[in-house]
Amino acid sequence: MLTFNNILEKRNLQPPVLYGISDRLAFPQLDPFDYLELLFQTRAHILQWREKDLSVERNRVFIRSGVRLARQTGKLFLVNSLFEVALEEGASGTHLTSSQDVGDARKARDQFAAKQFLLGKSVHTLREAEMVESKGVDYILLGPIFDPLSKESDRPPLGTPALREAVQMLYTPVVAVGGIDESNFEAVFRTGVSGAAGISWVQREIERLQGR
Repeated sequence: MLTFNNILEKRNLQPPVLYGISDRLAFPQLDPFDYLELLFQTRAHILQWREKDLSVERNRVFIRSGVRLARQTGKLFLVNSLFEVALEEGASGTHLTSSQDVGDARKARDQFAAKQFLLGKSVHTLREAEMVESKGVDYILLGPIFDPLSKESDRPPLGTPALREAVQMLYTPVVAVGGIDESNFEAVFRTGVSGAAGISWVQREIERLQGR
């Protein structure tokens, strides 16, 4: 089984990487397929398709297109929560929500013999991160680090000291999320994280690509 860092190396990528999360509803005037293509034109090295309002089969259509674009661009394409669809369509991996069971996703990955298929999971505390690491995920998405920019949150921000502690404490690569954009990339990267994830900075890049 290849590790998160092994897979980055195969694409000539070195941590920290930029991890973009989709939000097509922020661009209601755009055809979703055009939005997906613009998503792959951003600086993100990893893209997570996260469109929870769509049915499984409608998501499958976009996931199939995302897999094609990932092959063309060399980017990693992850699917939020729908790990079976991600495996069936040949995505780079899946991102599990905090309530999903890692064991179910690992079992499905084994059945598909998908050795390069990444499993990531969201956590909100250092204790959760330790528990998730013991279950064998490939990376951990930890947050919110700062107050989220794209949505309201009732969780207090962890801050960069806790992020640095997580990086030092865990063997599993940590990707930071929550309130992260161009204004604090540098501060986040100084903690030693493997990546920085977000929605808002991706939206701004898509707006620039559209010439707004």
